[in-house]
Amino acid sequence: MSWYEVFRLAFDAIRAHKLRSFLTLLGIIIGVASVTAVATVIEGFSEYVSEKVAVYGAGALTVEKAAFQGFTDFEKFLRAIQRNPDLTTEDLQALRERLTLADEVAAQDGSAADVRYGNTVVATVGIQGVTANFNDLSTVELAAGRVISPFDEDNRRAVCILGADIAKELFPRGDAVGKTVKLGRDPYEVIGVAKPLGTFLGQSQDNYVQIPLSTFHKVYGERRSLTLYVRPRRGMDSELVADEIRTILRTRHHLSPAEEDDFSITSDPATQGIFTTLLATVSAVVLPITGISLVVGGIVIMNIMLVSVTERTREIGIRKSLGARRRDILRQFLAESALLSLIGGMIGLALAYVVMLVVSHFSGLPVALPLWAVALALLVSGGVGLFFGIYPANKAARLDPIQALRAD
Repeated sequence: MSWYEVFRLAFDAIRAHKLRSFLTLLGIIIGVASVTAVATVIEGFSEYVSEKVAVYGAGALTVEKAAFQGFTDFEKFLRAIQRNPDLTTEDLQALRERLTLADEVAAQDGSAADVRYGNTVVATVGIQGVTANFNDLSTVELAAGRVISPFDEDNRRAVCILGADIAKELFPRGDAVGKTVKLGRDPYEVIGVAKPLGTFLGQSQDNYVQIPLSTFHKVYGERRSLTLYVRPRRGMDSELVADEIRTILRTRHHLSPAEEDDFSITSDPATQGIFTTLLATVSAVVLPITGISLVVGGIVIMNIMLVSVTERTREIGIRKSLGARRRDILRQFLAESALLSLIGGMIGLALAYVVMLVVSHFSGLPVALPLWAVALALLVSGGVGLFFGIYPANKAARLDPIQALRAD
């Protein structure tokens, strides 16, 4: 008997009992849909993190007083925050003067204040004090106006760039450039409006105002640690640049060879690595749990196939008496079991994708369906059908034709 005939008979048997077949498929549909939905969210979130974390140019290094990425122990991180000295403008100047493997060093400080224009007030806006070259390192682009210039920074000018959310709130008609807004009690001229960055983990990345770092220090003081950003020269290994940064700062901070760094150097890959580890942990826990429903679905298929063998005992006897071999009967029932499970897998796959698209539309949750998830879902669903169909198929193939013909 050809494989075409095997699958035709299997499909006819499934179609002959539509309701029973559908109820049998429910376990596989739910199992595949669950596993696929989890894989879709994990893959989408992974791409989302890669896109959102890389706010600075490829290979850019971040130097901070203490970065959580550099610690596996949260208490150690807190102790570092308390122990490590603040990074200052002197550290910034030392890196600018002595770094030979990098072409840009920028800095950022931060606070918060209410922003006002006329009678409209946006409360608790992030105020970023940045160097003139800050936007050369970041992916922030302007929708209108210009960036902060060295002249603005050298002269501590009261100028600012509005994040997209602030500009939209204060100037809904889009005429922000040239207007004067108040940050706290101080007036600032708007020289630019940034393009939207979107959200990250549900938090807006456009709720900020940038002002020159020198102006920031004049108004808010230098009581906080700077965050420094270093862009390596083209083609330069970021690890070599990190080593040079480490040497300069350790010398400035008078650290002995036996002492640990009193600062942290991180990169986009390091930050992404934390999320990758987290996602891997979630996957290791969640995927096996959702996979249990596939096992349950497989057991249901085995039970239904056993019932089918009992119901079709006389049919099996007739086929054997007409010359059907044991392997023909075995292939027929295995094909029926695998096809049943595979159909359930395809339905579950489609259901998962549609549901995740709807969820993504209303919640903003990132979604991406990787090809490996599609292939794995179909392979696993078909495999489950084959595995749990072996016993019923073998039982059908072993039936004695004489005894089978006597069955009612």
